[in-house]
Amino acid sequence: MLTKSKQFMYQVIAVISLGLAIFGVITPGFPATEFVLLCAWSSAKGSPKIYHLLHTNRFTGPVLNDWKNGKFISLNNKVFSSISMILCVFFLFYSGIHIYLISFGLIGISISFIWVWSRPSRV
Repeated sequence: MLTKSKQFMYQVIAVISLGLAIFGVITPGFPATEFVLLCAWSSAKGSPKIYHLLHTNRFTGPVLNDWKNGKFISLNNKVFSSISMILCVFFLFYSGIHIYLISFGLIGISISFIWVWSRPSRV
């Protein structure tokens, strides 16, 4: 059984990561999926309410269940993620920021792209 302080820390991580996931949904270039997964992990340890909310939500529930039952990423989610990443690349180039920052962004996007497409798809 978790001590109260550990449970509280998991709850804090769950709430912060849920907030960052929501921010990521509405902000181009900011990740959402990673924060949903972090929220699911931390809420499983510290907040049954948030855990239940995530798994019964019509947007996050199917994705989390696919991940839990075989680390699947649906083809629709792969395509949507790829389009989002391509849009982020265009935003990076047209933002006028320094080339070094663009390079770091491109490296991160490339790693994410490869990782997403290396996961199995649900048939």
